[in-house]
Amino acid sequence: MTSAPTARRAGHRRHDRKKLLTIGAAAVIAAVALTGCAATAGGSSSTYTAPNCSRLLTAAVAYERSGIGDIDSTLQALSENCSDEYEIAVDYISNSIDSEFRIDSCDELLGYGARPEAVELLEQDGWCSFGESAPDPGPAWPDGGLGWDEARAHAGTVQRVCGPLMSARQTDDGTFVNVGQDYPSADRFTFIFWDIYLEPIEPGATVCGSGEIYLYDGVVAQMEMWDPGELEIWR
Repeated sequence: MTSAPTARRAGHRRHDRKKLLTIGAAAVIAAVALTGCAATAGGSSSTYTAPNCSRLLTAAVAYERSGIGDIDSTLQALSENCSDEYEIAVDYISNSIDSEFRIDSCDELLGYGARPEAVELLEQDGWCSFGESAPDPGPAWPDGGLGWDEARAHAGTVQRVCGPLMSARQTDDGTFVNVGQDYPSADRFTFIFWDIYLEPIEPGATVCGSGEIYLYDGVVAQMEMWDPGELEIWR
């Protein structure tokens, strides 16, 4: 097992756990599992039998969920006799407490090496969930590059910016190539070619260009370009 967070005893426990196991039943399970004794045919003596590891794990989980019961003795029995179930219990208890160190992503817990059985229990209790820890990476632009929707945050720096073509507008001042959003949206990114008129660009293309990003009226992210050949057109 890799370096998943180690087990910690909580100073306080939640009492609103879903579908808690009956404490009395769990206590009976633990008692039977811990004693490990069985009567002989004559009934006059007893012999040792191995603890029931599954029942010990069930009891440990029930004690942790309720905050009631002799969890220390149960964990001790698991550590001495049931290595697999002990690891499951430790991984479960480590993340079933309110703490700044608790991991909310089931995927991340598995990545740290937590036992799948423990993660399943944590998901049942609502302590972790799948599919929420990995952010959407967004589109992959040709040969890399900064996305058009990220450009505003990089104003004043030289970047290679890419985005889907929305329009290439010819005006008396030159050509304005809008990507991501079309004019007049303030969220658009615009490549500006002063006094230059470009050949028509095929709709649906992705365009990229390199230069310094600046903000027009402090809002619209733009880049001035002087050579039409430096505008990359990807189809």
